[in-house]
Amino acid sequence: MVKIEDLKRINMLKKVPDHLLAIIGKEAQLSIFGTNTQLFGVGDKIDTYYMLIMGQVALTVALNPDVDVILDNLQSGRSFGSSALFNGSQAYYTAVCQEPCEIITLYGPQMIDLFETNQELAYHMMAGVAGQYKKTMDTRAQMIIQTLDKNPELKSTIDDIENLTPTY
Repeated sequence: MVKIEDLKRINMLKKVPDHLLAIIGKEAQLSIFGTNTQLFGVGDKIDTYYMLIMGQVALTVALNPDVDVILDNLQSGRSFGSSALFNGSQAYYTAVCQEPCEIITLYGPQMIDLFETNQELAYHMMAGVAGQYKKTMDTRAQMIIQTLDKNPELKSTIDDIENLTPTY
């Protein structure tokens, strides 16, 4: 069980009404993970949704045996693992704690059951996931644009830069 106050520390849950947070709190678990703990790796089954209360988690993909690309360094308040809402989902990246982390976890099938019995909860959770996804995509698009600005030879090869920041 997780307290409502802890759930309110998660960005996507800040505007969710307390009565809905209480429902989530009954199903959620609070776990502490040490530095360098791998939460999941490429190819692992994703059946857990993660909400980071404290710490930092790196999301990485290996380009080759010697080079890993950091997709994101998640800080307190962020969440990840929304693929847990789809049966049989596998990870396409690795999630590793960069420091000691406090993480709220929700088992994906339990979340689906909650959504089926409470549409208001489903709406708020999915709106939060969608908002977080949009923010991530906007940030990545801005990173691409900055890279292109610093590398004019690349920028000249792009036909339609405006499509890098679509509206979702």
